[in-house]
Amino acid sequence: MTVPIPDHLARYASVIDDFDAFATALSCPLPQTIAVNSLRIEPARIPELFASQIELTPVPWCPGAWRLSPEDRPGRLWGFTAGLYTVQEEASLLPARLLAARPGHRVLDLCAAPGNKTAHLALALGNRGTVIANDLKVPRLQALYDLCRRLGLSNISISGHDGSVYPVDDAQFDRILVDAPCTSEGKAQRGHVRASSARFRTFIQGQQRALLRRAVDLCRPGGRIVYSTCTFAPEENEAVVSEVLETSRGRLRALPAPVTVPGAAAGLQAFGGRSYHPDLVHAQRLWPHRTGTGGFFAILLERCDAPTAPQRPPRMQSLPPPAPTHLLADGFERFGIPLNVLDDMQLGATGRSLRLIPRDHAPPAGIRLEAIGLECAQLSGERARLATGGLLTFGSEARRNVIDLDATQLECWRRRQDQTLPPATVTAASAGAVLVRHAGLIQGGGLLRTQADGVMRLESQCPKAWATPALAPAAGP
Repeated sequence: MTVPIPDHLARYASVIDDFDAFATALSCPLPQTIAVNSLRIEPARIPELFASQIELTPVPWCPGAWRLSPEDRPGRLWGFTAGLYTVQEEASLLPARLLAARPGHRVLDLCAAPGNKTAHLALALGNRGTVIANDLKVPRLQALYDLCRRLGLSNISISGHDGSVYPVDDAQFDRILVDAPCTSEGKAQRGHVRASSARFRTFIQGQQRALLRRAVDLCRPGGRIVYSTCTFAPEENEAVVSEVLETSRGRLRALPAPVTVPGAAAGLQAFGGRSYHPDLVHAQRLWPHRTGTGGFFAILLERCDAPTAPQRPPRMQSLPPPAPTHLLADGFERFGIPLNVLDDMQLGATGRSLRLIPRDHAPPAGIRLEAIGLECAQLSGERARLATGGLLTFGSEARRNVIDLDATQLECWRRRQDQTLPPATVTAASAGAVLVRHAGLIQGGGLLRTQADGVMRLESQCPKAWATPALAPAAGP
């Protein structure tokens, strides 16, 4: 029996042989995936810590990622706020895998919010070098700020410009992601089933072409671009890429995908009476009934023209005024953290925030930065108090004033509830600021106070944004 389906999706029956299976898949819940944060934890520890709480099935084409059941809520687990993993739909892992960024590359994400794809690119660079995360809608970047804090990402600068006219020098990026705004048809399993208006479709297709053309100009010869969307619409996928390929004057070509999602189909060669560039055979179309993911489109492109010489180097902007490392001395001394953890980093002061920035980070001139690096501390006169991002980043180096909490105590801390602790828990800590640890992994900070009766009381400093009234219990002893 044919499953009812909206007209704007029914038109794909001409290119999907097993269309009933496609229609059925759109009514099925969409599972999430988690991907390990390699800065914090080895991949093998994720199943050890969380297999009893969520269903973990390895993603075969993406090492360090696991598919969950649709009922799982990984964002409620302590591993999420501790920055051990990112949470996203499986298809969203594909662009970073296709780009294959590596240390030494300059990377640009033109449409970055909410930021998970940016995070994967930053991790691929080993949290060093330069990743520029841009999005036209600045309020949407708030999620990226929080992501950087949780994961400890310091090699990202964030800007809020129209990516189609991104105001920096051309030919300066090795890897560029254009995860373009679209009609989001591929999110039908999440309830996005309403058809977009013809006016919006025309507008968004113009934006997509402009974004990809600007990416071609910004990419250096020999560099690579991934164009992706979460829509099924060929007008926003094959048609956009085909037009840019045909008008690129030999500067651009599509490459075979280095990573293929099992069940993915090749790009369409024709649709609705229009034929597309033959290179579209290298694209990947993720139809939900074949891949078990949301709908998605992605293609890897290479700028293949020869460099024109000589050219002036692209202009870079100055980093924030350097701040002396002694500002962190008190905090580091409290926890026994050696100052040499900052050897390949620099500190920059922006307002009352102390930012941690790799020494080889070089954002381009011409853009207004909304944020740079990682906020590791907050300034107060000649002193700095370690912020949550700093505690999570440096805490693994701490040698004193660290409190190990069991699962029940950790849940209390995550609820921002104060608690008294048995003497055995606080033998290695004195009254004052402390680090909170569970299962050998830093969770954040707290304040240890001695009561009149000599009992030690822990005041939670779990960030308000990370605390919820109904948290999943922690895993581990």
